[in-house]
Amino acid sequence: MKLTKREADFVKSQGVARLATIGADGAPHNVPVCPVYDRGKVYVGTETEAKKVRNIRSNPRASIVFDQYRDSWNGLRGVMLQCNARIVEQKEFKNIRKKLYEKYPKYESESALEPGESVIVELSPDKKLTWGFN
Repeated sequence: MKLTKREADFVKSQGVARLATIGADGAPHNVPVCPVYDRGKVYVGTETEAKKVRNIRSNPRASIVFDQYRDSWNGLRGVMLQCNARIVEQKEFKNIRKKLYEKYPKYESESALEPGESVIVELSPDKKLTWGFN
């Protein structure tokens, strides 16, 4: 599954997206996240014991939505990606953390991602739904 250049540029430009996961009990969990899109995958940093991490460990299916809303409804756009999620391995952690810090400079000083305390989730999209890109 590939995004068009316009879709990828849109996803890269968004500072916040909404990540939906499903718990072992089947309950949905949807939270705002600060994502980085790189080489067809989406990365999100979070605490090791966050609910979304526990959910991904029990069910690796996830969905992430990037959208632009206006009250006038002019120019509404969005991309929803259905994904397989995984926790990145330690050897990948620092490289991806650097990309997150580049996009979100406050991360490093305000909410540092440290191995053991934090993880990075990789979302590999296999299906997309887009609107407003015609």
